[in-house]
Amino acid sequence: MGTPKHLVTLPTRKTMVETMIEFAEKTASNTVVVGGTLQGATCIPDLRSSKGPVAGIEALLDSGLDSEYLIVGCDMPLLQPKHIEKLLVGEDNTIFTHNGSLLGLPIRLFGNTLQSCTEYLQEKKSSIRGFVKSVPHCVVTLPPSYVPFVTSLNTKNDITGAFSK
Repeated sequence: MGTPKHLVTLPTRKTMVETMIEFAEKTASNTVVVGGTLQGATCIPDLRSSKGPVAGIEALLDSGLDSEYLIVGCDMPLLQPKHIEKLLVGEDNTIFTHNGSLLGLPIRLFGNTLQSCTEYLQEKKSSIRGFVKSVPHCVVTLPPSYVPFVTSLNTKNDITGAFSK
């Protein structure tokens, strides 16, 4: 896209990260940016640079800021609180499934998964889905109508298509 994804300006005239911060402020008691900096936000650096999103999850869990975390990507600007309500029920790590496949994000994880996350990364693994499979978790079926809202937008065409509907 020529610009770091989180700084891409959307048709709403807000950046992806501004949109995701607004979402987080509606759904969480604390909003945290992992792996980067953003003025006015609590920011946590990755513990392992260039190791992907699971390393960011490890840094978040290691922060001890809370006992449970709703983790979303910076590239899900259509996500609304109603789309993640079912992730927030129960006492287990929770991930969405669609058509029999686990989705990577959004996800709800508890702080007690830190050791498992660290061990997963030490084994040179990096898949969010793989990590979640390695810890106790609950699966919630994502309603088909919610799929477009939890989908990461990775290209200009993705953004144009998502906002033209």
